[in-house]
Amino acid sequence: MRLAIAEPDPAAADLLMFVAQRRGHQPVCVPGIQRLFDRLPFEPSAAIVSLADLDDAAIQALERLRHQFPEIPIVLITERSPSRPPIMALKAGANDVILSPYNPYEVILRLEGWASVRSAPGHAAGGIRLGDLEVDLDAFAATKNGKALPLTRLERRLLYCLCQHHPNIAPIDRLLVFGWESLDDPDAALLKTHISHIRKKLRDAGGVPFEIVSQQSIGYALRMAGEQSRQLAS
Repeated sequence: MRLAIAEPDPAAADLLMFVAQRRGHQPVCVPGIQRLFDRLPFEPSAAIVSLADLDDAAIQALERLRHQFPEIPIVLITERSPSRPPIMALKAGANDVILSPYNPYEVILRLEGWASVRSAPGHAAGGIRLGDLEVDLDAFAATKNGKALPLTRLERRLLYCLCQHHPNIAPIDRLLVFGWESLDDPDAALLKTHISHIRKKLRDAGGVPFEIVSQQSIGYALRMAGEQSRQLAS
């Protein structure tokens, strides 16, 4: 995979480059997001962007990057800010947000996960299909075993996020940001309750057995019968 990495910290950039190369990717690094709009040595198939602050200029740059590369996965690395929650970056076009300090292996693995979702045959704009399960955010619908799943809007978004990461682990912070999609501070304890509700509704629908496996303090993995979930490497 050809990666464009915008990381102003030379030491952090070297680590991301090293991990990307070890994973078999072809990375190119630039010192900031603005340089991604310059001529790169190749058309990137994915991008990692590090921004210290999600100010107005950063949000505008993300929107411009998404407009320039409408199809590629974009993973954003940023600092935690109570006034600028990660949801703003997702609305601006980022696929995922990782808060500093971060593990460079996690960044690359998450990006790989987004790239695999994009190329998966069951994935289409707004909808994902796994076995007899289909979740479509654009149509505000979810079905399993030919039956409509009685999910709330929040539960549907959480299930969609789990499907996106299948068969890998969907990290807790990603589920919180994507599921709630609001400026409110999501609650990890409440997330656990909603995951329990989704488990029951999948089980009640019958058909292909699905389970949602918890990885303590890391996240949740959706898997079909016989599949193994994978924990993020470190």
